Amino acid sequence: MWPRWLTDALRGKVSLSRAFWLYGLGLSVLYSVPGFFIDIENRPLVAIYLIGGLALGVLQTIILWRSAANARSRALGRLVHAAIVAGLILALLMVYVLYKNRGLLPVS
Repeated sequence: MWPRWLTDALRGKVSLSRAFWLYGLGLSVLYSVPGFFIDIENRPLVAIYLIGGLALGVLQTIILWRSAANARSRALGRLVHAAIVAGLILALLMVYVLYKNRGLLPVS
């Protein structure tokens, strides 16, 4: 049903370098290009774009986490896992800070 290049990546069957460069950086660059052409005044379109970016980020995180086992060294795999955990903690911290300080968010 799903393309093999995606299912293999989600199952961690690709190398860590491929996961980082192709599925991480490559997909992020491809996803960013349409963002330059989105009118920020069109809130529904911006919301759809941001939700799509969130979904892409979740997929990339899963791919990187599972592909870390394929790293050339065990230390590199652990570093990737630690970076992912640190990123998730920081993201949750930012959500908490923005929730507690709603004045930091632009409201119209």
